[in-house]
Amino acid sequence: MQTTFLDWLSPVTAVIRSIGARHDGAHELVTGGRYLDLRRALLYPADNPAMRYRTGLDADVYAHVLDTPGARELIARTAVQLRALADEVPAGRLVRLTVACQGPSSRA
Repeated sequence: MQTTFLDWLSPVTAVIRSIGARHDGAHELVTGGRYLDLRRALLYPADNPAMRYRTGLDADVYAHVLDTPGARELIARTAVQLRALADEVPAGRLVRLTVACQGPSSRA
């Protein structure tokens, strides 16, 4: 878990997670908040055999995804949405953002 402190009106806990959309039951993990399906919006690391079995926590995979044209703008827009949601949530409640990705076997 990573904690980031932002300068906002009140402290809010935000949970940001990624789900493997191709896995059975993955969408059952979406329990409220914002849901983003980014499977077609960002570069697909598993297309590169060197990254096929790595995760977004690996620096080269992270950099590869951020190299998608428009990725940083997408992140900035998502942060604005998350902040707007956080402004509506009472202190002590969770703000949730779930992002869908997909694993390597979903493309042929």
